[in-house]
Amino acid sequence: MPASPDSTAQVEEFFPPTALEKSARASGADATRYRIDYLMVPMRDGVRLATVVIRPKAEGRYPTVISRTPYAMTSFERPEGLYKALFDADYVVIVQNERGSEWSEGEFGFLTGTTADAADSLDWVAAQGWSNGRVGLYGCSSTAENQLKLAATGHPALRACIPMSSGAGIGSVPGAEWHQGLFYRGGVPMLKCWALWHAPFGIRMRPKLPLVGDDELARTFRKFSVSVPDFRTTEYAAALARSTKQAPSLEVLRRMGAPLTGFEVFMADGPTGESWKRVDLIDATHAGATPSINVNGWMDIGTYETVKLFEFQQHHPDQYLILAGTEHCRMTVTAPDAKLGDRPMGDTRFSYDEIFRNWFHHWLREDGEAGEAGEAGEAGEAWKPMPKVQVFLMGAGTWLTGDRWPLAETQERSLYLGGGGSANTLWGDGSLAEASGDDAADLVIADPHNPVPSLGDDLGADGPVCTDQRGIECRADVLVYSTAPLTSPVTIAGDVTAELYVSADAPDADVFVKLVDVYPDGTAYNLAQSCLRLRYRDGIDSPASLEPGEIYRIEIRGITTANYFPARHRIRIEVAGSSFPLADRNWHTGGQNELMTGGPMAHITIHHGPSHPSRVRITEYTGEVDPKPIA
Repeated sequence: MPASPDSTAQVEEFFPPTALEKSARASGADATRYRIDYLMVPMRDGVRLATVVIRPKAEGRYPTVISRTPYAMTSFERPEGLYKALFDADYVVIVQNERGSEWSEGEFGFLTGTTADAADSLDWVAAQGWSNGRVGLYGCSSTAENQLKLAATGHPALRACIPMSSGAGIGSVPGAEWHQGLFYRGGVPMLKCWALWHAPFGIRMRPKLPLVGDDELARTFRKFSVSVPDFRTTEYAAALARSTKQAPSLEVLRRMGAPLTGFEVFMADGPTGESWKRVDLIDATHAGATPSINVNGWMDIGTYETVKLFEFQQHHPDQYLILAGTEHCRMTVTAPDAKLGDRPMGDTRFSYDEIFRNWFHHWLREDGEAGEAGEAGEAGEAWKPMPKVQVFLMGAGTWLTGDRWPLAETQERSLYLGGGGSANTLWGDGSLAEASGDDAADLVIADPHNPVPSLGDDLGADGPVCTDQRGIECRADVLVYSTAPLTSPVTIAGDVTAELYVSADAPDADVFVKLVDVYPDGTAYNLAQSCLRLRYRDGIDSPASLEPGEIYRIEIRGITTANYFPARHRIRIEVAGSSFPLADRNWHTGGQNELMTGGPMAHITIHHGPSHPSRVRITEYTGEVDPKPIA
């Protein structure tokens, strides 16, 4: 009589391992050492969250690292690096879907109730027989946003965090007021980014598993995923591009056939609407902090907010900031000859995995705590003290370090807008100089039916985040102000703020400012962009119409960077009335733009000279820089 086949082999023959299981095993969580449990973990109100627990089979109490996410479990796919190190060191790794996402019960809302659910999940972990009571949080993008408010309010089991590419979970902290989770910048809705995200991930009601036994639930969500559009396909990108170009903007996703999402609610409510009170954003009222390594890239969507949160929290012990020359969630992808979009970056290699591994060993392992500070026992190297701030200097291929941000070796420097009143296009007479020139004014006509197109995308979903801007600078509705070719290098390391004197002939208008590095051959790489909807010039909570012809002093904040401008390069800013569809267009009526399909052109005047000293305030780094060759 033939021997019965192995039961595990039978299961895997007909039901192959999920991507999550394959990744865990490739990382070292093989079936002989680790078990994978698919669970529905109850929250305080009885709602159950889909949770995958990968833990050692051997009896014992282990440290735990959790990633809480609205994304499918298959996003846990990287088999090397940190996860392998954690499995090798006998960690418990947990991936949990947020309330209402994938097979977790309840209705989904962007960062709605996530802090309470995270606290309940930490309570559950700490009560398990396999837990040593010490938990770390880890992850990029939404898995980072989940960490921020909880880290500030605290939990006895939470010992360490590594939020990467965060920003959407940051509310009103000093210097970043009223951005409302990156949905707005200067009161302007960031249309394309948030339409792109909400279509697959922001759907409020999804198919749910029936009320059957836990085992049956686990078997089902192990094998199936709630279907959502794949935003990485060219077909989806094309459909979104067509829809965002149509009006009204409130109906972008409805035109694509999407179910109701939070996008429509936020757009209709505006930046001070009631819906934002239900979102778990960290703000200035949350004064605590858990030891954290904050990681982001200079051309990520939430870089400015990440920097401002670090500035707010850096007086707490064990707060670190790492900023790479990368885009969204690409910090740990390094190379000796990396590129950021179309721009060469040089050698971006950095010991992320080693730092992250030793960070968790230091805070989560009991043997690490029992010995001298930083001791990690046999499971890994000791945690090594490192600078509180480490930032990649774009254009130089090297890193700047310090004990706080802004760096000690910085000073504010002003570059004044100048020219004879014809700054339109890159062939105009707009200038940036140390001193203000004669009084003059530049006129830009903003046509909402022919807006200035976005070039360089915050998420890099359908084009490079950094690319040559000369195609935009050829337009007559773009003002271009440049320094003369530099005679010696200039390093910007910190905030860049535009202080402008503006008038317009419409009740409302937008002003966009873009910082650009111009190479000797004329190539103009974008570094960062920000904007202001002029009705909010006195604050997002004090909207007021413009008086035709009246000149207003405005400040446009939201830009921070670290960039080395060698000799012969030029520092440039562009000023325009739109950046569409990255940002929603302004119909110039002072009404609800998200409901409108038409409106007039606005004539926007930028005044400069001694009477109206429009300028750009840069944070200049005065320390030594040792630039590396960049191909």
